Amino acid sequence: MFDISGHTKQLGIIGYPVEHTFSPAMHNFISDTIHNDYVYCAWRVHPDDLGDAVKGIRALGIRGVNVTAPHKVNVMRYLDVVTDGAKELGSVNTIVNRGGTLYGYNTDADGFCMSLLKAGINIKGSRILILGAGGVTRPTLIRLIDNGASEITLLNRTRAKADALAEDILSRKNFIVRTEIRNFDFDIVINTTSAGMEPQEDVLPTDGIIGIDDLSFINDSMAAVDMIYNPSETRFLREARERGAKTLNGLGMLVYQGIIAYELFTGAQLPSDMGERVKKEVFGI
Repeated sequence: MFDISGHTKQLGIIGYPVEHTFSPAMHNFISDTIHNDYVYCAWRVHPDDLGDAVKGIRALGIRGVNVTAPHKVNVMRYLDVVTDGAKELGSVNTIVNRGGTLYGYNTDADGFCMSLLKAGINIKGSRILILGAGGVTRPTLIRLIDNGASEITLLNRTRAKADALAEDILSRKNFIVRTEIRNFDFDIVINTTSAGMEPQEDVLPTDGIIGIDDLSFINDSMAAVDMIYNPSETRFLREARERGAKTLNGLGMLVYQGIIAYELFTGAQLPSDMGERVKKEVFGI
């Protein structure tokens, strides 16, 4: 680990809770690897204290901050500039401090799409099934459309929530998102829910969704993608793998959104293989 001095510039992440985050290990590895004098910390910020925490970014001269749940939407009101990309996606996960002016970006969806492409999962022309209509789904939908997905079906336990999101996407992108199953001919199946995380290790993202009872439709011509990275293999991914599908967990999304954010924070141009180096050296895969 590099030496920390009065010249070291600060980066970090805010969330509630935030103790589970792997971001400090990743960002500090990057700084150490390229000999960049930055240190990255994690700060637990209660929702009631979010405004004060953002003021603290300016007051302390913190160069950049990642934002995780539950602050990604509410933080936008405290920023000086929300970039057009973040406005379109509807949330901010990266704040960059440029001379006391705070800029909000969203690198999540770009990182997710990059993780698919790096894993050899083609988005352009693909037929995609998304399970879950939570906060991460909207930006994911937008970037999948931007990357050329041909058809997208969105299923959620509460159908009305999926319908509302589909209507929003239609008005913004002129793209029809289906909210019911017409057939099971998909190229990519994506879980955006928390099914599979503790304490829901035995839960499938299909549980409780009308029109889809299990994962029997998954086969060896499909890719199954989970946004969860801990555990590294959820029940969803395990059953998909057993059915012959190519599987990918959420670690790549974490890594590549972090790389994009790091370059925004510092202005550094990272080596093209940095993602693979982070996976190997930080996460041991």
